Amino acid sequence: MATKRKLAALVAEEAEPVDPSDELVFVCLGGGNEVGRSCHIVQYKGKTVMLDAGIHPAYDGLAALPFYDEFDLSTVDILLITHFHMDHAASLPYVLAKTNFKGRVFMTHPTKAIYKWLMQDSVRVQNTHTSSEQVPPLFTESDILSTLPLITTISYHTTHTHAGIRVTPLPAGHVLGACMYLIEIAGLSILFTGDYSREHDRHLIPASVPKGTKVDVLITESTFGVSSHVPRLERETALMKSITGILNRGGRVLMPVFAIGRAQELLLILEDYWSRHPEFRKYPIYYASNLAKKCMLVYQTYIDAMNDNIRNMFQDRLKIAETNAADDDKDEKGVSPAGPWDFRFIRALRSLDRFDDLGGCVMLASPGMMQTGTSRALLERWAPDPKNGVVITGYSVEGTMAKMIMNEPESIQAVMTARTGGRVIGQGRRGEAGEKVLIPRRCTVQEYSFAAHVDGVENREFIEEVAAPVVILVHGEKHNMMRLKSKLLSLNADKPESQRTKVFSPANCEELRIPFRQDKIVKVVGRLASRIQLPSPPTSPEKGEDSGEERKVMAEQVVSGVLVQNDFKLSLMAPEDLREYAGLTTTTILCRQRLTLSAAGVELIRWALESMFGSIKELTPNTNNEAGANGKHEEEKADEELQRGVVFEIMDAVKITIGQKGELEVEWEGNMMNDGIADAVMAVLFNLESSPAAVKQSSRQHSHNHNHAEEYGDSKSALPTRNLHAYVTPEERFSRLCMFLEAQFSAENITPINTPKLVLLTPGDAAPDPVAAQKDIARKQTVELDRLHRAGIPVPGLEIRADKHIATVWLETLEVECGNKALGDRVKAVVERAVEVIAPLWA
Repeated sequence: MATKRKLAALVAEEAEPVDPSDELVFVCLGGGNEVGRSCHIVQYKGKTVMLDAGIHPAYDGLAALPFYDEFDLSTVDILLITHFHMDHAASLPYVLAKTNFKGRVFMTHPTKAIYKWLMQDSVRVQNTHTSSEQVPPLFTESDILSTLPLITTISYHTTHTHAGIRVTPLPAGHVLGACMYLIEIAGLSILFTGDYSREHDRHLIPASVPKGTKVDVLITESTFGVSSHVPRLERETALMKSITGILNRGGRVLMPVFAIGRAQELLLILEDYWSRHPEFRKYPIYYASNLAKKCMLVYQTYIDAMNDNIRNMFQDRLKIAETNAADDDKDEKGVSPAGPWDFRFIRALRSLDRFDDLGGCVMLASPGMMQTGTSRALLERWAPDPKNGVVITGYSVEGTMAKMIMNEPESIQAVMTARTGGRVIGQGRRGEAGEKVLIPRRCTVQEYSFAAHVDGVENREFIEEVAAPVVILVHGEKHNMMRLKSKLLSLNADKPESQRTKVFSPANCEELRIPFRQDKIVKVVGRLASRIQLPSPPTSPEKGEDSGEERKVMAEQVVSGVLVQNDFKLSLMAPEDLREYAGLTTTTILCRQRLTLSAAGVELIRWALESMFGSIKELTPNTNNEAGANGKHEEEKADEELQRGVVFEIMDAVKITIGQKGELEVEWEGNMMNDGIADAVMAVLFNLESSPAAVKQSSRQHSHNHNHAEEYGDSKSALPTRNLHAYVTPEERFSRLCMFLEAQFSAENITPINTPKLVLLTPGDAAPDPVAAQKDIARKQTVELDRLHRAGIPVPGLEIRADKHIATVWLETLEVECGNKALGDRVKAVVERAVEVIAPLWA
C-alpha cells in the first residue's frame, strides 16, 4: 500500500542562487552529437579556453567549419590543438588569419611539424578541384605559412601558464604527437582527452589516467559508444588473411587511410608480415601520398615521442649499423641497419602518373574518407573488377564515400574520372551535361577497425578511473553517444544522489552551465602576517586544545592591507610589501599646495582646524623634513624655500607649514583618503580667509591667550576660551557617546552599571571560605573602579533595555554583551557608528 507524503516533501527546495562567476560554461561549436569539425569552448572565472579547430570531412567550404559565428573568438585566451587530423586542426589557419582571434595557440612539436605539411597539401589538393560547383578556398598557403609563428609548441608532462590558465599535455595515443590536456583554472581541474587510445600498439604511447590529480570535469570522446573492439591479435590475423586472399585471386588491395596516423601503424604490420612471409614479397606495397616522404622524416625525428618498441628497435639497429659499418645494406642476419621507419618492402608513390597498374599490389592511399584525391581515383578505377578489394581500417564519418561503400552499393558516383573526362574500365559511362557519371561496384568491401579510438569498455574504464563528478561526451554520432551516456548513468544508479556522476552530451551551439562553488582563501604574507596575534598554547594540559575565548579573539581580529590576486591566488599584504611579494612597483606621490592667508594668524588657523578635526599635532619644523613614505623620503627642494614657522599635522595625514607674511604650504602623500582630508583642510583655510567674522576676530586686540596648557591647570579663567572640539575631557567623550545611545534607545532605557566586570579567577586564587571570597571580590571591585576613574571612565558600563531583553556595553573596551542576537547586533552597530563619528575625540 502506497504511503502518503507530506506536501512539504513534494515541493522542491529552492536552490541557493549561483554566482555566474562560479559556473563552468561549455559550448560545442563542432563535434557535438557528431564526428567532425571538433571545436569546444570552456569558460570559467572570466577565462576562455578553446579546444581544437577542425573541419567536417563530409562538407565543403564554410559549411565544413565549426559554428564560429556563434561565439566571439576575440575573448579566447588559449586554443589547444590535440593532434593534426583534419577534423581537429584543419580550420586553425582560418581562425588565425580570417577571424578576430587574439589568443595563444599550443600544440606538441610533432603535431606542428606534421600540421604544416598536411595543411599545405590540403590547399594544393583543393586548388586542383575543378568541379562545376567551385567552392572558394577557406584559406591560402600564404595564410598557413604566415600563421605558423603564432603557434607555440610544448612537450608532454610540462606545465605552461598563460593568463592564469595552467595547461599540461599528456600522451593520448591515437597518432604521433596527440595529447590530452589537463587544464586548471582557479583551482578547477579539467581533463580533455581529445581522440585517445589505450591500446598498446607498435609505435605509440597509450593514454593513461593522470596520477595525483583530482579531476573535476572530464571531456571525453564517444566515437564508438558502447561497442567493443576485437582483440588486437585477432584483428591483425583477419586483416592479413583478407589482404593475402585478394592478392592470391589476382586482385589489387585498396586501403584508404589518412595520410598520417593509423597508416604508420598499418605499415609496421605489413612490413612485419612481409618480412616473415617471403612468398608475398613479389607483391609490392605502395604508400600513395604526397605527404609520405615529408612526414616520414617527422616520424624519424621524434623517436623519443614513441613507445619502447620503436625506441628499442632504433637502438638495436643503431648498434647493428655501428657493428657492421662495412656492410652496405644488410647485416649477416638479413636485418636492415636503418631506422625503424626505413621500410624494406614498402615504396612511397608520389603520383599515380608514375604507377604501372600491372598485377597484384597493396595500395595504402589517402584520404581515408575517399571524398577525393588518390584513394577516390583508385576506387573508381578498381571498383568494376570483382578480383579487387577495398579494406577499410579507420573510422568512417557519416556522409563520406568510406561510409557509403561499406553498405556495398551497386554503383558509385564518379568524381575524379568525371573531372578528367576519361572513361573507366567496365560499364561506366560518361553522362551528358549536368548528368552524374556512375561506376558499377563489383569489388569486395571489408572492414577491420584499426581506428585509434577507445572502445566502449576502455572508455568506461577510463571514466571510472578518473572519477570526475562531471563528464561531458563529445566527438560521437548521436546514437553511439546516447548509448554510452545511458550506460554511464546506469552504473551510477545505485549511488547516493550526491555521489552520482553527472553526464552531459550537448549538441552543437547548446550552452551548458555547471555550477562549481569554491571557497576563497586569502593568504596573509609579509609584515601584515607578523602583526596577527596567534592564540597562545592551551594552558591546561588535560584540555589539549585552545579555549573558546582564544578562538573568539582570533575570529575578531581586524586585518587591513592590499588584496592582490595573481593567477586566482589571493594574498593580503602591507603596501610596503607589494614589491617583494607581488612583484609590483609602488610609487609615492607627494602633493604640495601653497597659498597665502593675509588676514588669519597662526592661532586663528589652529582654532579653525581644531573645530573641524579635533585635536591636531604641532610639530617642530625639523620633523617635517622627515616626512614621506616609510620615513625614507627626502623632501625635494621647492623653487622658493618657505621660511618655516609652525607645522601642524592633521589626522596623521596632512601637514600645514605656516611661514612668514601668511604663507602656507599644505603637504600630503597622495591617496584616496589623504586627498579627501587635504580637500577638507583646504576648504577650512579658504573659508577662514574669506569669512568677515574671521577677519574681524583676527584684527581685534584682545587680552586672552591660547595657551592650552593652562586649560587643565588651576586657572579657571582660560576655560571659556577653550576650543570645545579639541582636547576633549573624558566626561565630554562619555556624554557624546550617550547622546548617540539615547537617540536610539531613549534615556529611560539606559542605566549605568556601577559594578565593574572582573577578570575570571582561576581555582587557585579563590578564598577558602565564602565570607573571605566575598571580601576579596569587593576589594578587587574597588581597585578596578579606581583604575577606571583614573582613566577617565565614570562608570564601568551601560545597561540598555528593550522589552525583556538587556544589552550591556562595557565602556573601556566598548564590548557589547546580549543574550538576544538581534538587540546585541543593533546596539553594537550604534556603538560602532558613534565611535566612527567621534573617533578622533574618543581616542
